[in-house]
Amino acid sequence: MKVDRIKTNPNINFKANFFLVKKYGQNSGIYISTDNSENLGSHPVLEIENRKIPMVYDGKYYTTEYNIYDTNKYKIKYEDTGKYENNGKEKYFIPQKLYALINQMKKTPNTVLSKGSAQGKLVQAKNIDDILLKSKEPLIIICDNDKEFEKCYKYFNRTNGIILKSGSTDLLSHFAALCRDYFSFGELITDKKILNDLNNLEGKLISISNNKDNLEYFQINNITKSSRGKNTIEIPPMRRVDKILSLDECEKDTVGNKAYNLKRMMNLVREGKLQNVIIPNAFVLPHAYLEKVENIIKENPDNQWKDNKILEEIKNYASKVITQRNVMVRSAFNGEDLEGYSAAGLYDSHYQNTEDLSLYDIYEVMNSKNKPIAVKSREKHNIPDDLIKPSVIIQDGIISDYSFTTYTEAPFDKNKILIELFINKNRWCKPDPYQITYNKLTKKLKIEQEHSKFEEYLFDENYKLIHKQSTSLKNINEIRDIIENLVKNALVLEKEFGKPQDIEGGIKNGQLYFWQTRNIVKKIH
Repeated sequence: MKVDRIKTNPNINFKANFFLVKKYGQNSGIYISTDNSENLGSHPVLEIENRKIPMVYDGKYYTTEYNIYDTNKYKIKYEDTGKYENNGKEKYFIPQKLYALINQMKKTPNTVLSKGSAQGKLVQAKNIDDILLKSKEPLIIICDNDKEFEKCYKYFNRTNGIILKSGSTDLLSHFAALCRDYFSFGELITDKKILNDLNNLEGKLISISNNKDNLEYFQINNITKSSRGKNTIEIPPMRRVDKILSLDECEKDTVGNKAYNLKRMMNLVREGKLQNVIIPNAFVLPHAYLEKVENIIKENPDNQWKDNKILEEIKNYASKVITQRNVMVRSAFNGEDLEGYSAAGLYDSHYQNTEDLSLYDIYEVMNSKNKPIAVKSREKHNIPDDLIKPSVIIQDGIISDYSFTTYTEAPFDKNKILIELFINKNRWCKPDPYQITYNKLTKKLKIEQEHSKFEEYLFDENYKLIHKQSTSLKNINEIRDIIENLVKNALVLEKEFGKPQDIEGGIKNGQLYFWQTRNIVKKIH
């Protein structure tokens, strides 16, 4: 989503190019500007390598229309005259220096993903090679961004700890669940001094811990051997049902726990135990029915895009259940949300316009069983592939004003509930969420981290800060009563399920929605 540029101070006079850094949460972007003091033309573009980026005039300055991602050199050409600034010579700048300057101005707290400690050889994901993988020492991996974390899945069986140093955890739901499943230690670290210290320790054996209030890390000579309990994962067998199921018809031996938990929440609403909360309408395609989907696509791959008997049956059923313009097509495998194994983030979900629902969306979700990260995970836990039976949920897609994940046992304090809450408006680059806690002992609700502001920093070519401006913060107290109701219902789910819960949902037009709950899984060490 495009965010309007905050107007700069009109009294600033420039005689050269300058750099505009836009910051929202953990994410920053650099934009190049010029005052065109030489009056070389009226249609400048930024040339980087073989690309041209338009520059937009705001009444005083020309600024690149979008973020400069992957360069540190550029030229500015005026297409209407063919003239170049700086006589056509490339200009250079240091993006890392700009990012460092704004990070020095604004400290961002680290975020615990899995509380514990780990020992291993510290290595950045981009530097992992075959020699390192063949070594005996377990690894503690530093990931530069969310995409690189995806690559780390194949190293999970060699990893004791994971450190994410940039990007957003996007509610932390899947990220934190994966850390709890796999690692002795997990943390999002954004403090530049700590990251610099860790970079200097790369390739060395370290011990790292977030068990206490402060992060502790230091070099060690040897790894202390520790015994691990054998974590045996029981995969529930599935009974064959080859028809579409309503939530009422779902049982533990016909669908995965994600779908069965929807039924349980729906019944708790009917019983009045969950109050002032809506469970979005849904129905389920069990594994035997999905075999029909798979067979018709194997018969002709084009069938995944075309109308056919099976798709017509699914859409007819949806017309009686689905009430929203959009649907979520979600995995509900018998290998998800289990005792000792959540499998969070391993299998796919699709978001689709209800009218455009196709067998492709359904097949992609059921076929995510074969994703490399899912296969690797099952190998690690000694789970045979043929035990995994996919079910698929078709659920009302709620376009919420706020979305959240609620942990009824916070990663950093078992006596607290943690709510990670996003404002979805203008959520163009995954900002940090509100972190709201409820203390079960003192009954106090507290906002521990304000929602990130959208900020702009203006630097001249000598990296001198010229101007800074930011948007105002959203007043979270406007929905305080809804958050209090969220806490009350989260405690009900924890009691009814008999385990701490990881709950996903949203708030739309003042109405609270829950669309998923799972037991918080704690790894066995």
